[in-house]
Amino acid sequence: MFLVTDSVSGEQLAAKTISKENLKTPRQKSKLYSEIKIHRDLDNNNIVKFQGHFEDSKNVYMLIDLCKNRTMSDVMKKRKRLHELEVKCYTR
Repeated sequence: MFLVTDSVSGEQLAAKTISKENLKTPRQKSKLYSEIKIHRDLDNNNIVKFQGHFEDSKNVYMLIDLCKNRTMSDVMKKRKRLHELEVKCYTR
């Protein structure tokens, strides 16, 4: 993930970069474009908002809202486990 800034609005976003070299099979390409479609169609306050995507000859880029307080994946990598009360707070 990279931090990017919209040159027009000044808004900061996260850019997920996927190398096209890693998309060797049609199945891998299909899964990536399915992920983009699913994320684009989601509209929920508890899910990071998808802002758009584009590609060049080497990469596919997904732009999403920046999570300044980290992601659940980051929390789990650092903490290894959460207490039941914490899980209830996060899921609420």
